[in-house]
Amino acid sequence: MNFENDIPRDLAQAAHAGTSFVPEERAGQERAGYAATLAGDWERLSKLATTEEKRAALVGEFARYREGYARRTRAYLASRSRCLSTMIAGPSRFPVRRMEKRNAVADRRCSELLEFRERALHAIRKALCPELAPIMAGDADAVERLEAKIAKAEAMQERMRAANAAIRKHAKAGPEAQVFALVALGFSEGLARRAIEPDELRRVGFPSYELTNNGANIRRMKERLAQVERAKATPETVREGAAARLEDCPPDNRVRLYFPGKPAAEVRETLKRSGFRWAPSIMAWQAYRNHGTLLLARKVAGVSEGAQA
Repeated sequence: MNFENDIPRDLAQAAHAGTSFVPEERAGQERAGYAATLAGDWERLSKLATTEEKRAALVGEFARYREGYARRTRAYLASRSRCLSTMIAGPSRFPVRRMEKRNAVADRRCSELLEFRERALHAIRKALCPELAPIMAGDADAVERLEAKIAKAEAMQERMRAANAAIRKHAKAGPEAQVFALVALGFSEGLARRAIEPDELRRVGFPSYELTNNGANIRRMKERLAQVERAKATPETVREGAAARLEDCPPDNRVRLYFPGKPAAEVRETLKRSGFRWAPSIMAWQAYRNHGTLLLARKVAGVSEGAQA
C-alpha cells in the first residue's frame, strides 16, 4: 500500500516552512513517518485476522481508520503551517501572543490525532477478536462464553493432573518413558520434555500452585455464572418517580433513568461521578447495575417504595 500519497507533499512542506530551515527534508520525513505508522498498524492487525471472514472485515475497518487518520494528519499539518518560530522569522516584531495561540491549536490537533489512533486501533482489535473481550454480565452470550471458559479451564485441570500422574508413574523408567507417556496424553514432544525438566526447586511437571490457582479460577467462574444466570432470569422492573422513571434491568446488567427533560447540571454531575452515562440511542442515563447505582438511581428519580408500573 502506498500510504505516503495520503499526505500532499506541498502540505507537509508548508507545515515546516515557518519552523525549519529544511522544510523539503522535513516534508519527506513527515510523509515517511505517516506511511511507516500505517504500515506497522496494518502488519500488527493482520496477525489478528486469522480467518477469511476476519481478513475481509479488516479491509473495511482499516480503510475507515486510514481515512480518519489521514484527515486528522492533514488537519494537524495545516495547523502547523500557520506557526512561526523566531529562528526562521527573526525576533524583531515577532507576534508572540498570536503564535502561542496557533501553537496551542497545533498541539490540540496533534492530541486529537494520537487519541483517534488509539481509539480506532482498539475498536478494530475488538471487532476482529470479540472472543478476547471481557465477558460482561449484560452480554447476550455471557452464559455461553462463561460456560465455554469453565469447560476449557476444567479440561486444563484434568490435563495437568493426568500429566503429573504420568510423570510420577514412569519416574523409575526414565525421562524417555515419561516423555512417551506425556505424548500419549496429547502433549507435544517439546512441551513434554520441558515438563520433565526440574525447576529451581527441583520440581517436575505442573507445580501444585498452578493446579490450585486454576481450581480457584474455576470456582470463581462458576460463582459468576450462577450470578449471571440469576440476573438473566430476573424480570425488569419499572418505577415512576417524582423526577424520573427508573428501569432496573438485571438481564442487561443496567440501571436506567428517563427524565422528562434535561436534568439540572448538579444532577448530571452526580450521575457522572457515580458511573452513569448519557445514552442518546435510548434517550436515558444508564449505568452498570450494582448496589450503589441502584441506591443513587432511586434517590435521584425520587421513587417511593411500592411505586411500580
